[in-house]
Amino acid sequence: MNRGQKAGVESLPAFLIVDRRTVAAGTEPHEIGADHQGGPSAMRRFSAGVEAVRRAWLFGAGILVVSALVVAAGTTAGAAPSPGIRILVVKSEAEARAAAADVKRGVPFERLVRELSIGPERDRGGYLGRVDTAVLAPAARAALERTPRGRISPIFRIADGFAIIQVLTLREEQELEARFRRGSEAQALLERGTELGQEEELEGAEVLLRQATELNPDLVDAHFNLAIVYRKRQQLDAAIATMRQVVRLRPDDLEAHMRLGAWLFESGQFLESCEAYERAATLQMDSEEVWLRLAQSYDAAGKARAAVGAYRRVIALLGTDDPVLTGALFRTAMQAGDGTVAVAAARKLQAFRPGHEGFLMLAEALVLSGEIEAAILEYQKAVALAPSSAAAQAGLASVYAKTGQAEAAIDRFLRAVQLDPGNPAYYRALARVYKDRGRLDLAIVSLRDGVSAATPSPALQAEMAEELAALYEAAGMPREAAQERLRAASLRRR
Repeated sequence: MNRGQKAGVESLPAFLIVDRRTVAAGTEPHEIGADHQGGPSAMRRFSAGVEAVRRAWLFGAGILVVSALVVAAGTTAGAAPSPGIRILVVKSEAEARAAAADVKRGVPFERLVRELSIGPERDRGGYLGRVDTAVLAPAARAALERTPRGRISPIFRIADGFAIIQVLTLREEQELEARFRRGSEAQALLERGTELGQEEELEGAEVLLRQATELNPDLVDAHFNLAIVYRKRQQLDAAIATMRQVVRLRPDDLEAHMRLGAWLFESGQFLESCEAYERAATLQMDSEEVWLRLAQSYDAAGKARAAVGAYRRVIALLGTDDPVLTGALFRTAMQAGDGTVAVAAARKLQAFRPGHEGFLMLAEALVLSGEIEAAILEYQKAVALAPSSAAAQAGLASVYAKTGQAEAAIDRFLRAVQLDPGNPAYYRALARVYKDRGRLDLAIVSLRDGVSAATPSPALQAEMAEELAALYEAAGMPREAAQERLRAASLRRR
């Protein structure tokens, strides 16, 4: 499956394979497959070695010719050696000023390049090696000549936007040149490690890929493939940490963000999973798969309002009212307190749930949106269709209580208790109606039965025992109240 081809919602293909060929300097990977689970073929493969490249880039009215020999750089005859540089290119002067301010605050220039730059060598942190200032466009040459080692240049204008140059310190320059001299060896390790991984020789693949990342920490696809190997070896924490390195090095890598989100979700790190999928959504705004994963992460993280928005986006992209997605939208809208969305979702769900459950869902949503009279009608329909439904009886009782119809509410709650005597919520609701009517004796009896029904949940029992103690006090029965408080304290210690 080619990257860009949409994967199914439930599962994705097993592999991601990338083939890089040195057709031209700076060729991007041609991606042949995609998945988010790390299956047998989920690895990226490169066939090109790291070699010296020569770039020509249009700068303003002139041409900036960068002799970027990544191992070492030449200069024109008789010229003094130039320092190594990095370059950041952005569209607007405001972006450039913000980036310069970030550098002054201590944000690494390389990181800003990877996150923001639209210029050359973004994946290499903007590194261009040593350049011959004699062949630079005037604006670039002037900026470079004014900038000492270890500093950034003034902002200067180019044809495609605005640029900043960072002049490397001698130590940084030597470290980078040494790193790129080791590039060929790292590339060979990447290729062999990838082959072993595809052959399911995971232990050997891990060793070689880890060596590749140690030789060249910027070799993105070595990190990517190593993360896949870790995941296949059930080393989830290591897979997550390594894939984080991938998205740090290549912030616009959609597949890396998707895999990272899936693995974080699997490990129960739901808020972090949201962050990964949010980034993926900014990279591919029209992907049903991305928005579904984001909605599920919001849901799991307890961010109900955000989940509502994401589920609505998925449904809009699909162009159809899928019952599962609409059900998820209804549930999260109820959690978020969004009655309008909940009512709309419940009405759509009635087409898929023609029985009493559809009326119950709509009634609950109408209550949330404050449409009590309309909710009564829907509950009445549910009761008419399923008189033996305790939920329908209790729902109708609750809206009767809201509208001051106490006797009707008591009658329906009693029916709910008869139909489902093990549900403590019905006894509790009935006790509250009795209490509001001034019938403390009946409220005590009802809540006492409810405490007994709540036996499977000591925490709920303790909560209801406190309520029962308050009723005893209101009824002038202090001894019984004290006994219930002792019971509540005992239950909380379990």
